[in-house]
Amino acid sequence: MSANLAYSDLMAAPGVVLVRCLVHYRGLRRPRMTSSDSDTSKASANPLLSGAQPWSALIEAVGPASMLVAIEGRLGSDLRQRVQPEDIWQETLMHAWRDREQCQWTDVRGFRRWLLGIADHRIADAHDFFHAQKRSGKRERPLVRPGSVADGTWFGEPSGSTTPSRLAVQREQADHMGAALQAVPVDMREVLRLRLFEGLTIPEIAVRLGIGESAAKHRYRKGAELYRDRLHRHLQTPPERES
Repeated sequence: MSANLAYSDLMAAPGVVLVRCLVHYRGLRRPRMTSSDSDTSKASANPLLSGAQPWSALIEAVGPASMLVAIEGRLGSDLRQRVQPEDIWQETLMHAWRDREQCQWTDVRGFRRWLLGIADHRIADAHDFFHAQKRSGKRERPLVRPGSVADGTWFGEPSGSTTPSRLAVQREQADHMGAALQAVPVDMREVLRLRLFEGLTIPEIAVRLGIGESAAKHRYRKGAELYRDRLHRHLQTPPERES
């Protein structure tokens, strides 16, 4: 995939969430599933352990670019200056691979929520790390955690699940998605964010925002249409990232 993504490139990109982001609300489509995919959707079969699907395919299924958008939204303005979403994502994958036996598999949506929970822990650790440095008055140093390459005790995910080129493509996709999301009116944007990037259901969104389910559905439908159009516009001219 080239550095400058075409609209058709993103439309064809893997990932349940990414596909949902790029189509009309009334025509949401899921990626085609093979027979083995169908088997791994059952709670009784954990593909993380059975090997029915490659690890990289399972990660692609959750939509890595949309995960970066979700992680960036969780970082907060202060931590975002010290930690990149890609760093949190890589650590999330590293810990997920290490702890894969603890995942109670239900489906891809549940797996994605599990990954977001791990990301939340990594973000909390990073916040505590830098907060402790600030209180001590010592010169700020980079974050190094047990289990990282720098720590010398690597327990990371299988080779190839994250590569510089793959992360670059995912980052570019995330930039487009984030910019398009910000262009949606705020009331629709929050529903869209919770549905597409946080993986909440419409009833869950209604409870979270204190609105009726019909209102949540309406905002999601309108927001998805606006989001699709904004995303298409942004792909005509790749968005510039702040330095």
